[in-house]
Amino acid sequence: MSSVRGLRVVLLAPAGSVHTRRWAAALAGAGHRVVVASWRPGHAGPVMGAPVDVRVAAASRRLTALRAPAAVLWLRRLIAEVRPDVVHVHSIGVHGLLSLALPHGPARVVTPWGSELRAARHSRVRAALARLALRRADLVMPTSAEAAREVARRAPAARITLLSWGVAAELIAARASICPGAARTALRIPSGASVVLSVRSCAASYRTWEIVSAFTRAAADRDDLFLVLLAGHRPERASPRRAADGYLRRIAAACARTKRILIVDRPLSSRQTFELMCASDAAVSVPTGDQRSSSVLEAALAGCSLLLSDIAPYREMVSDGLVADLMPEPIVASLATRLRHTSRDPTGQRANREFILAHEHGTDKLAELELIYRQLSNRTQLQEGTAQCPSMPTGPAGSTFCSCARGTSAAR
Repeated sequence: MSSVRGLRVVLLAPAGSVHTRRWAAALAGAGHRVVVASWRPGHAGPVMGAPVDVRVAAASRRLTALRAPAAVLWLRRLIAEVRPDVVHVHSIGVHGLLSLALPHGPARVVTPWGSELRAARHSRVRAALARLALRRADLVMPTSAEAAREVARRAPAARITLLSWGVAAELIAARASICPGAARTALRIPSGASVVLSVRSCAASYRTWEIVSAFTRAAADRDDLFLVLLAGHRPERASPRRAADGYLRRIAAACARTKRILIVDRPLSSRQTFELMCASDAAVSVPTGDQRSSSVLEAALAGCSLLLSDIAPYREMVSDGLVADLMPEPIVASLATRLRHTSRDPTGQRANREFILAHEHGTDKLAELELIYRQLSNRTQLQEGTAQCPSMPTGPAGSTFCSCARGTSAAR
């Protein structure tokens, strides 16, 4: 039995995010105490698949302007209660803003979302918030080199490290037992269809309208094509949700003219989404900007032919060994051309599965994350000890000895 102490980790992150749920479950499953501190309500702990303590900011029903002071007090009380080794801030939006209220002490990690980095290019307020949240971090952890370069404009390069999230270990373990035919039957997808899956949510940022337009062109020349869109996850905030609903209505109106497009309008679990990937022949992801997408990596493991936009993070994955078609702009024309000829590629399937197992295994990524947490926590504790004992002598190879701490312990 390992004698290594489990860490106390606070994830300052949206409880409703699939990424939050995944990391919370993985860390709790590895024996760490995990508390999710969320601005808005999300899924309860058991839904995350492990003993996870989910806390929601105080006064959650008040207007945002009135919630902020209460939320600051709530967060500081939570940190005082949990005494975390690490606070990991997921997103530099509202949770990045909330992170500015964190007290000095625990190591602070920030993972910025690609959409937020892009939004900061067009808003002085967002850019200022991003700069503050990133500069106060002990470590910033983007998932792609392009995002790292973007972060380096706002935070010291020495405090930036890449960590791909990879593919969750439970999906890797489940792949061999999944029956693609059963997944198709459950959704009433024709058994003989060539299924194209848009692996990202229905949203303008993921260019779902362009995917539908390209599919419509290609389907006119191929009667076996069948498109599946994922629309179950909606924004939590009212204004973005209204905009997303309007966009989805436009998509649905276009799809109503054919029986060869399915909109899955209920939230799917990670396992259900992966089953659908295993039942699909091709996976499409064509945003104009992204990081190292877990959805794309999962589709690669599932055996889908990958049809991706030609952007830096995807070029980076292909350079690392992923087999995918990178399509130039204009995306509607190039995607339609590729869809007319898409099919499963056994050689590419095998190469992608080997790539995922060798370089993107969730177990390895969790181990990397745990090591990063421990190193940061140890360094932070050492700095705290040095600050409290400025006369602390330094021993060989940088080791430190704090006699005042030992004296305090002896006096007790």
